[in-house]
Amino acid sequence: MENSTRITPDLIWRMLDESAVIVSPQEGQVRVLNEAGTVIWQMLADGRSRSEVSNALVERYSINPAQAEKDMKQFLLELHERGLLSLA
Repeated sequence: MENSTRITPDLIWRMLDESAVIVSPQEGQVRVLNEAGTVIWQMLADGRSRSEVSNALVERYSINPAQAEKDMKQFLLELHERGLLSLA
């Protein structure tokens, strides 16, 4: 899980009240991300690298880089397991 993270193309997502709302048409599921998840999702959607996302989390939430990296990896793995992201 080094560099390439892509949002699954068949998903529909929108911002609603400062949260990312993700709809998976194939599963018929709706997911609403929390604030940190929304930050990560938006940055990935904008084509930002994982290191850029991690750095943004450090700055925004005043956490150390190791914690930011650990939390981001866990979140990305969860999204991958749910079919929302592809990781390479």
